[in-house]
Amino acid sequence: MADEKKKGGKLKFIIIAVVVVIAIGAIAGGQGKKSSDSGSASSEPAATTQAQTEKKEKYSISDESVTSDNYSYKISGILTNNTDAQVGYIQISYVLYDKDGNQLGTAFANTNNLKAGGTWKYEATGLGVEPSQVDHYELGEVTGF
Repeated sequence: MADEKKKGGKLKFIIIAVVVVIAIGAIAGGQGKKSSDSGSASSEPAATTQAQTEKKEKYSISDESVTSDNYSYKISGILTNNTDAQVGYIQISYVLYDKDGNQLGTAFANTNNLKAGGTWKYEATGLGVEPSQVDHYELGEVTGF
């Protein structure tokens, strides 16, 4: 009976040791270069971790363009909701500057009920700003909830 206890104890020890070695290998393997770091594609399947999901931008903007008339300065584009949830309200703002870097005002656009993965063609309008004085703009913020 004492021999059976020793064999059972050794087996438990071996199992624990194997689990520890596998865990250390998995941790060390995850510390290597990512495919985006090396610039080459990886043959390993893509697994999304919580950290990767949190790094993913909630919204992306593309196809920005500018138009103006005598009364307003407009920035148009397409905003994509990169989340898995509908956004009840979303707003985009831009800061408008003159050639000397002075802030002239802001341009805003907003919408409601943007579906998960949906796109929105927006036109952010800056009112109360002399359009001919606007030299450049910067994205202020995108707010959604």
